[in-house]
Amino acid sequence: MRKVILDKVDKLYDDDKHKEIISTITNFAGYDKDYELSGQLAVAYNNTDDYSKAIITLESFTKEGVNDPKWVYRLAYACCEGTKEYAKVQKYIENILTDIPEDKADEEVYKDLSNYLVDCLINDVNNISFKKRVENFWIWFTENEEKLSDMLTKMKAHDKSIDPASITDFANEGISLISENIYFNLGGNFEFTFTCEGNSYLFYLTPYIVSQMPEKFKEKWTFTPFMQGDKSDGFMLKIKDIDVAISDMLVAVDYESDNGDFNIKFYNEHVCKLDDSDAYHIFFLMMDMVTGEAVSNLYIGTVDKSDTKLDGMIPLSDLKQHIIDSLEKDEKQYFDNPQERHTSFEIELDDDEYSPYRYDVTFGTTSYQSLLSSYYINDNDINLQLLKMGAVAGFLILINEEGLELGEALAHAQNVSDKIASNTSSIELGRSIGSYIYIDFITYDIKEFLEKTPELLKDYPCSFTFSYFKPFSETIDL
Repeated sequence: MRKVILDKVDKLYDDDKHKEIISTITNFAGYDKDYELSGQLAVAYNNTDDYSKAIITLESFTKEGVNDPKWVYRLAYACCEGTKEYAKVQKYIENILTDIPEDKADEEVYKDLSNYLVDCLINDVNNISFKKRVENFWIWFTENEEKLSDMLTKMKAHDKSIDPASITDFANEGISLISENIYFNLGGNFEFTFTCEGNSYLFYLTPYIVSQMPEKFKEKWTFTPFMQGDKSDGFMLKIKDIDVAISDMLVAVDYESDNGDFNIKFYNEHVCKLDDSDAYHIFFLMMDMVTGEAVSNLYIGTVDKSDTKLDGMIPLSDLKQHIIDSLEKDEKQYFDNPQERHTSFEIELDDDEYSPYRYDVTFGTTSYQSLLSSYYINDNDINLQLLKMGAVAGFLILINEEGLELGEALAHAQNVSDKIASNTSSIELGRSIGSYIYIDFITYDIKEFLEKTPELLKDYPCSFTFSYFKPFSETIDL
């Protein structure tokens, strides 16, 4: 009989007869003890906008459903689309998205869950802003600077009473006030260097940490937002019982002038005999030490291992200068900070009345191409990483209701972005032009941004709306 009920439910679902599904299941004895039937009942409740009943039905099987993506999706739909009880489902979504199987059968379910997690984090009243986290770190640092300084001094003097690992652990107490996902290196000359570890979003966060350093520490301490690349050709790295000199790591460089990418093939007779994962790990580590993390992020395109030494290869130690010289010869500016390099783009998208914002865009500029691209493929990885650290990616939509000339509207957009950057804890990423003008930001305190921005915009002959960097996100009229 149970199978007959399930088959009937499937047919009713295909016919969009959700109220009949509810009647069919609830008239079946013992449905409330059946995980699968109750799940289908919750779907029917969701499809008839009876979200509270869907939540009650699902929560009666929390133990069985907590590791089931479909159960979590149904609860997320009810809470995020319906009752707006984001806190009720956030932990379940985070649990499911922590370890997504490579052979996931329901890829759309995981993508939808990442969308819902963005909504949960946006509405999480306990999510401390990045600005406040940074303030907390510098308060900690001020209170503990003397102790940290003493530990580093003893380490530099080779005092055996101090364990270098204990210094890192102590400093991490302060950094964890910002996030557990920020990495750093400490130097004996009071050097504190953040490392991005291949995470592009950190290039847009760590400079803000450094910018907030109290004035009284600036003569003594050197805080650096990411690895700058300062290892000479005489530097030796020991990994996997292999001693590798930077000058012995060779690279062939192919420069693509159109997009400014440098494609790399690397070779070292010892490193290239290792497993690919180890070989690539060693090379990327060495490259970041030579060129700096920002240069690697900005200019390095594809990287491939070569099984043999190729004609024209140069020492890795010469790569950074090779990039600088190639760009200069091509009459292009060299940058060593991703926030400062704005690239132009042109795109052609299918736009109709059902498209989200930005599908009308034809051209623009951006300093964070990865974030921009992720919007159009509905990938929330960058969004989520920023939100988990209390920062928010969003954009202003300038609506030209007065029919201003494009040049005048763009001048207003420039003034607006300058005002916002000067008066809020935010950075502008770029602008896109279509039926509207879009001004992209990362803000370190969304509450401050939304409170201050309306006053900054009141004298312009345009209207403005704010959207989070997610298709079909809620919008806020400013």
